[in-house]
Amino acid sequence: MPLTLTWLGSTSFPVEAVGLRPDDLSQVEFAKQTIPVGNASAEVGELFRVSGEGGDGRLVLEGDLSHLRGLGQALASGSITVRGPVGPRLGAEMTGGTIDVEGNVGGWAGAEMRGGVIRIRGNAGEGLGAAFPGSRVGMRDGVILVDGSSGDDAGLAMRRGLIAVSGASGKGLGRGMIAGSIFACGPVGTFPGASMKRGTIVLMEGTEASLLPTFAPVGPVRPPFLAVYLKTLHRWGFRLPETAFSVPWERYNGDLVETGQGEILVRNSRN
Repeated sequence: MPLTLTWLGSTSFPVEAVGLRPDDLSQVEFAKQTIPVGNASAEVGELFRVSGEGGDGRLVLEGDLSHLRGLGQALASGSITVRGPVGPRLGAEMTGGTIDVEGNVGGWAGAEMRGGVIRIRGNAGEGLGAAFPGSRVGMRDGVILVDGSSGDDAGLAMRRGLIAVSGASGKGLGRGMIAGSIFACGPVGTFPGASMKRGTIVLMEGTEASLLPTFAPVGPVRPPFLAVYLKTLHRWGFRLPETAFSVPWERYNGDLVETGQGEILVRNSRN
């Protein structure tokens, strides 16, 4: 049985949850850990009801965890399951392991992550898989799957990895993208891929009207790699539009103000 933390709602101050990891600790040892709360600190057992057994590499958190910041940040192994909403920086800078959230998450989820898998079964805030302010490179590897919508600047300065968003995506999707792949299944905000250097953005419900004029149309394509990605997403249980496997795609190269080696694939609704 995994170690389970149930939120007691004993504080309204922000809780720095970086230290809450699926470590090889017993229930008693875990409950006695101290973590920052506001400008003070508290034992885990004062904030959560701790149950289950530790040592199996699994951690479950339950309740309204909106006050928690940095949960799973720098995670290297094991699994974290969250049953409820959670605050910003979820899984930021993680290098391995898995995080599964049954709810909405705050901003900067998966920011600058370098490995592992994040599954968000709700909505994500701004900066999904992005570079932190002042950093040159965002997400470097790993997978982020969002069943709901995402905020602005998802994939900002992304270097490698995969981001897939089932719902709507905000402005600046893939802005400054260096490499990697982004799949947007719903409507997108303005100017996706602005200043991108390389990489692939797939817009399943977006249109060429949302693109900058610095993206050059190439024509209809049916890239073989796309079928591989789509089949993999389907196997993972990620929701895709029914037409994803059958419609032709229009390819646009850009951003021409950069190297022009990036590509945006737009679903061809005329056929």
